[in-house]
Amino acid sequence: MPILACVIWRLDIEYDGTSFKGWARQDNGPSVQAEVERALGIALRRERIPLTVAGRTDAGVHALGQVASFRFEGSMPATILRSLNGLTSAAIAIRSVKQAPEGFDARRSALSRTYCYRVLLRRPDSPFSRDRAWWISRDIDRELLDRCAAAAVGEHDFTAFTPTETYHTRFRRVIHSATWIAEQGMVAPGSGGKTPVDAPGPEDRGDSAFLQFWVTGDSFMRSMVRILVGTMVEVADGSRSISDFRRLLEGAERPDAGVTAPPQGLYLVSVAY
Repeated sequence: MPILACVIWRLDIEYDGTSFKGWARQDNGPSVQAEVERALGIALRRERIPLTVAGRTDAGVHALGQVASFRFEGSMPATILRSLNGLTSAAIAIRSVKQAPEGFDARRSALSRTYCYRVLLRRPDSPFSRDRAWWISRDIDRELLDRCAAAAVGEHDFTAFTPTETYHTRFRRVIHSATWIAEQGMVAPGSGGKTPVDAPGPEDRGDSAFLQFWVTGDSFMRSMVRILVGTMVEVADGSRSISDFRRLLEGAERPDAGVTAPPQGLYLVSVAY
């Protein structure tokens, strides 16, 4: 019999994290990893095919461009993409299954990761943002958000932006870009760029009811983006100063930073290789 080579395969995945305990396999509830590995095992007739992932997302966090890799010794069925999407829930979409170069590792080969965090700034909340954004009803200074984002760019000690109890041993990370933008939403024809639902009214602040924080870095620690956002919002609502935010980037302890923004506003958008 011919000897089949062990080939590395890459999965591109998107998922709604609302009903999952996160990416990583859990004993106390459903995880994206467990569901995709189960589907792979059935489709490829193996007991279990372990996945390596680019970024482990927490419970409730979403992904538009998650990447995972695995090794498989055997012939890949031509119907693998259809099979995997048929075997996973509607909350998961396997966008592609393709052979990767030898040595490819979804986590170790990644050069950078990009996240987006969405906030809704209006009164009242929106039923369409539930499990999709963080609703903030208090006044927010947009200029201060922009100044915080600019301060975060570069290499810093982000110890204050990850839980005290952590498996991380390296706390210096490089942020390549960070910016807040107004979310356009559904733009009505002939409206001059205004949206029929989210155009700001007398109760809203800024150019849009929704804002997005986009950040790209070499790698991120657990809850790092969410704590950055929570702390930025505390600067923007006047609870702390911009100088205090800059000081946190010098290696302060976790209790010195702000709240952890809720998970439903966070999206892993893409991974660069």
